[in-house]
Formats: sequence, C-alpha cells, structure tokens
Amino acid sequence: MAVARLLLTPARLRITRLVQRRCLSDSSVDHLSSGLERYKDLQMYFKKRLKATYRRFSDISDYSVVSGHHHVYFIEADGVYRMDQRQSELEPEQVLNLGHISRREENTGLDNEERKQTSQWTVQRIRLSPQEKHLAATLKMDHREEPRCVVVRLPPQDPPNIVFTLDKVFSFEWATDEVLFYTILEGLRCSRVFRLDLNSSGSRITSMYEETHSDVFVEVALSRNRQILSINCNSRTASEVLLIDATTSHLEPFLVQPRQMDLLYHVEHWRRWLIILANTGPGQEYQVVQAPLSEPSMVSWVPMFTPNPGTVVKDMDVVGDHCVLVARAPAGELVLIVVPLTHPKEAYTVQDGTLVPVTLFHTLPVEGLSQAPLMVHVYGAYGRDLNMEFCPEKRLLLEQGWALAYCHIRGGGERGLSWQRQARVEGKHRGVEDLQACLRHICSLGVSSPSLTALAACSAGAVPVGALCNRHPHMMRAVTLQAPFLDVLGSMEDPSLPLTLEDREEWGDPAGNPKHRLSISSYCPLHNITPQCYPSILLTAYSGDARVPLTGVLKYTEQLKNAIHTHSAMKPKSESEPAPNIVLNIQPGANHLGPEDFELMLEEEALKLAFLYAELSLDIPRPPRKRKR
Repeated sequence: MAVARLLLTPARLRITRLVQRRCLSDSSVDHLSSGLERYKDLQMYFKKRLKATYRRFSDISDYSVVSGHHHVYFIEADGVYRMDQRQSELEPEQVLNLGHISRREENTGLDNEERKQTSQWTVQRIRLSPQEKHLAATLKMDHREEPRCVVVRLPPQDPPNIVFTLDKVFSFEWATDEVLFYTILEGLRCSRVFRLDLNSSGSRITSMYEETHSDVFVEVALSRNRQILSINCNSRTASEVLLIDATTSHLEPFLVQPRQMDLLYHVEHWRRWLIILANTGPGQEYQVVQAPLSEPSMVSWVPMFTPNPGTVVKDMDVVGDHCVLVARAPAGELVLIVVPLTHPKEAYTVQDGTLVPVTLFHTLPVEGLSQAPLMVHVYGAYGRDLNMEFCPEKRLLLEQGWALAYCHIRGGGERGLSWQRQARVEGKHRGVEDLQACLRHICSLGVSSPSLTALAACSAGAVPVGALCNRHPHMMRAVTLQAPFLDVLGSMEDPSLPLTLEDREEWGDPAGNPKHRLSISSYCPLHNITPQCYPSILLTAYSGDARVPLTGVLKYTEQLKNAIHTHSAMKPKSESEPAPNIVLNIQPGANHLGPEDFELMLEEEALKLAFLYAELSLDIPRPPRKRKR
C-alpha cells in the first residue's frame, strides 16, 4: 500500500509530428474543441497578470555563459555575443545574428505563412572549439521539432560569419578546432554519428557510427577536461559507450564495455583514467568505479566509492581532482558527496536541501490552508524527477493563496533506480496508488479539499492522473493536461509509431505479452472510461506532436464526453448535477513541451489559469492597489 510523506516548504524556495491521420472528421474535431470561448475574458485578464509577473523577474541576470581562452560567450534574444575578458571595458561583440538567419529564409521561396513561422529562431545551446576558431549553435523554431545547427567562424581572422549549416542536429561537440562530431534527429531517434571536417579547401562529412537497435538513443558528449569525446548509446535498460581520444590525431572510436541487459553506466575522464558511474552496486544501484583508459572494459572496473545503504546516486561530475555526486540520503534529503580522486576514502557529504515524496509550497500558515485552492503536480515515468523549476505563473498562484503540491510517485527517479523499477511495466499501477495516497494524506492534514483541488500533468504524467480520474473522480474538481499520453494500450500495440519500440521497456508489450496487455488494460486512461461524473478537464494538444499521437487525445475526449452524457441521461432530473466541462485546446506546432514563443506561451498559461478559476468557482484575483502618497 502506498503511503505518502509530506514536507512543508516555504514558498521562497524554487518551485522548482509525424502528423497523425485523424480518425475523426474536421467537424468532429471542431465539436470536441468547443467550449474554449467561455474562458476568453478570464484568459485575457490572466494574460495581463502573467505579463506583469514575468516583468518582475525579467531583470534577474542569467549567468549562463561559455568561457573560451580570451572571451566569454552568452545568449541573448537576438543571437550570441561575446566579451573580451582582457578588455572588459569594450562593448559585447555579436558573433551570431538571428535576424540574418531569418532574412536567409525569406529567399527560399516559402509562402508568407511558412516564412513567418521560419523567422522565429531561438538559440538552444552553443559549443566552442578548443582555440575559439569556431562556434557551433543549435537553433530552434516554435513550430518545428528538429533543430538546426550553424557553424560560425570567429574573428580575429575574419569577421564572424556562418560557414556551414546542418539540419536536424541533436547533440554536437568539437574534438578539435576543425572537427565537429554530431548526431542527427530522425523521427525522434538519434542513431547515427557524423564527423564534419572544416579546412581551408572546404568541408567533408563522414559517417562515424550507426546504431542498429531501434530502442537505443545515441548522443555525443565531451568530458569536462575536453580530452575525451563519448558516443553514448542508451536504451531504457542498457548502456554502451564508445570513446574518442581528442588528444590523438586519428580520432577513431573505441568501445568501453559492450551492451548487456540491465547494465547502465556513464563515463567521465580524469588523468588517463575513466571515472564510471555504473549500477553495479548493491541492489543494482549506482556506484563509482574506475578503469584505465587503455583497458576500459568491465573486467578492469575497480570500485572507488559505494554509497551507504539507502543513499542513491542521482548524477556525477568530475571537477578538477574531485568526483562530485548528487545523491539522496535515506531520510530523503538531497546531498552532495565529494570524492577526492587522489584519496577516494576521504569522501565527505554536503547537505543541500530536502526533497521527500510530497513537497508542498505555500505562503499562508499551514493552519490557514483548509480553504486554499490546491494545485497538484505529478509525473512518475522513465525514472525522471518531477520538474519543480521556478516559473512566474506558479509564483502568481502562490501569491493568490494557492498551495502547490508535487507528488514524487514511483516510476520517477527521485529515490533511485529501484524507485523507477517498482513502477515499470506490470508495476505501473503503483504510481496511480501513490497519487491517490498523496491526495488523501494532504487532505487529512487539513490542506484544501477535493472541491478546491486541481491536478496538472504533462505527457506521460497524464497516465496516473487519467487513471485516478477513472477510479476516484471525486478526489479533484479540475484537471489540466498538456500533450497528454492517454492511449497507452493503442500506442504500445502500434510499432509504426516513432517511440513504441523504445517505450515498451517502460510500459510493456501488449502485442507480444498477455500479462503486459492485462496490466496496461487495467489502468490505461482511454480504455477505462466509464459513465460517471468526472472532474472538468482541459486538454492541450499539438497538431504536429510526434511523441503523443493526436488521435489518442481525440479518442479520449470523444469517449469521455459520451460517458458524461450517458451518466447525466441515466440520472433523474431531481438528482442532476452540473456537468463537468471537457475542453480540448488543439494548437499548431510540433513542440511536445509547449510553445517557445513568449506570447503563445502566455496565452496557453492564461487559458489554464482561467479554466482553473472558473471550474473551482474562485473569485478573480485583483492586483493590490498602490497607495497614494
């Protein structure tokens, strides 16, 4: 039985396309999408409030920079700039102008609408070559999943100019000033690694590696000391890493350890040694091992640091002569473990904060939360931690007296690999049970009530939320779902979808395993809809989202509305109750995580707030009046 534990935390802490063929006619889709107009006025109001809230935090400096030998590089809205560290009084120099890239698009023969869409570029990440001869940057457009990589030749030899453009680049790293390794995004998968050679006579692209397993994702990374480039080939349950020694001239990859089932490992480099984070510790949890660069296979792995029982390692980095681990101790607190690589037995722990299965943010005293609206966030899949990053819209809710709860249910990664394994495949039901227990526990503490409770989830987080709505719809009044994964059974049965083969390690194979089919059928949100009174639900979906098929969202919306209608028709008029509002908001674009354009993002978030205030019957918040002097 799932038991929830709660941490009460001050609000000042960080809160923290294949286009699918539609199975329904356009008129049916329009019908399913009806209902948005009732929130229009509130949406406009909240958009203004959100803009004002964002302005309050717009002056907070972003110190994310890339340091070269003589310059510091940073990203602004219109491109990439650099500052000379030797002459700090000079103005920043722009080395990549996004406006120039947009003007290039205007000469490609696109129609006005396409041209408008292709002009909205943002910089995702940048990589600097060792001696600052070149800079590579990936750019993203709001309506397209695939990023574009541009290579810029840097001064002083010439003014900064784009010398090469690559489409669909996902990961990329410089091995030398003239050699760039990169992966290509093909249908949401990266399976090939390429090498770009730049020289005075031109350029050459060479294929360096191709992965044959359909469930493996490939990316390239550079060690912190920039001496080793790794080709990381990971599935949900196994790893295989190839290394390229950037200090040699041939730059040929060699294998660390062949792939084997349930072996996960990640490699860093220190003084011709490999520092490896591998799940070879007790209970198949992570520990730190080392091996010589010349003999990297598993037979040469020697344990360097094994955490105490109950402590789980979440991440590793090598900084100077120290291995720094992010871990969680048995009581749930987040800690830093520093392992001196010259004297590993002298490892020590640094306390860094507290995270437990339920984290609650609030500004009112606990005893004053009984009438407070409650927003519950949940995910619980793929071993990923629930996103608790700060954002102004959550700050606005806190300022209006809301309580925000984050339920770290099984399936996520908050408490180690075993926490994920417990809610994979046939254990998926445990995440639903965890969410139910969390809600009951929060309510038992006197925080809010079901009539003031809303649930929020995105992508795979919609599975436990949708399942709970089917089982216990009375536990919440409203639900907001973004890019929701709701047809688990249908998706896992269809191998033509881009992520099905890979995701079967997480959800199971209903086509080939009867037990998996039975398990998925027991909780799949779409296949367990029944005539009853559901909470009001706002579903936001994206027409070009290749990760979550739009057909599943359309089916879910239609079946849910039919079930609610059937339930209402079965009840006598004397027992009738207001029908919940099921609202489908279909937006253009292929960005699974939502729009990157600021105005579009504001509209989407404002609609969510308008929906929540309307469905929870809350008074519209008014900004505080300024006192007259």
